[in-house]
Amino acid sequence: MSNLKPLEIWLVRFPFSDLTSTKVRPALILTVHRKEAIILGIFSKVTNSNLQTTWVLMSEVIIELSTYTI
Repeated sequence: MSNLKPLEIWLVRFPFSDLTSTKVRPALILTVHRKEAIILGIFSKVTNSNLQTTWVLMSEVIIELSTYTI
């Protein structure tokens, strides 16, 4: 693994549920231990309904996460 660091966002190949193919998506690095990492996939599917009241700016999320020790 390259020099992964907590709170970085990397592009990762995630497999489809039937494992026939993959799609590159962003993932948040939560923690790294030796050669293993725990990541959180970032996925979205915006519907036609008005979801703006639940949207969060990524800069706000990064600021909040940076206050925690992982």
